[in-house]
Amino acid sequence: LSLAKLNSRPLARFLDGHATLVVENGRFLHHRMRRARLTEDDILESARDSQGIENIEQVKFAIVERNGKISIIPAE
Repeated sequence: LSLAKLNSRPLARFLDGHATLVVENGRFLHHRMRRARLTEDDILESARDSQGIENIEQVKFAIVERNGKISIIPAE
């Protein structure tokens, strides 16, 4: 399997996953959220837990990492 992943980038991406941007400049990217099987509430909960953010306008980016964790980058 490792050799196949080395020879095929699409296969490696499929097996390992990749980070997915789900919020950009305070706006939900619903088509990407559906693909990641996330709701607005999931993202807002993560923003509250990790950054103390109360509303989506305070989020510059939200990224679903390969391990499933949601990383929040606050707006300035």
